Amino acid sequence: GQGIIQDILLQVNIGKEESKGGFLKEEVPKALELASGLKGIYVRGIMAIPPPLEENAGKSPFFEEMYELFVDSSQKRYNNVSMDFLSMGMSQDFELAIRNGANIVRVGSAIFGERKY
Repeated sequence: GQGIIQDILLQVNIGKEESKGGFLKEEVPKALELASGLKGIYVRGIMAIPPPLEENAGKSPFFEEMYELFVDSSQKRYNNVSMDFLSMGMSQDFELAIRNGANIVRVGSAIFGERKY
């Protein structure tokens, strides 16, 4: 419908994984610039899921990179963009993500149990 503005988060493929979508870290500034000219969306932040690793500590560099990107992007001014949210971390690594600046985490399996496929 007309006049509706959808809040969105840009997905960042922080691990450069072929199996995942999203913008590469270096593409985010251009994506924000392009998004600033679009009607109907409002970018509220960025989100990422790091590569699956056996040890959660190995995810720290990815979370740190995302936080750096979040801060850098927050310092720039775009129309239709406010860097309010950094979404990263899930049930198995949310504490590490929070320590690295996440303010949205996804903890579905911690609440509802593992998915049954």
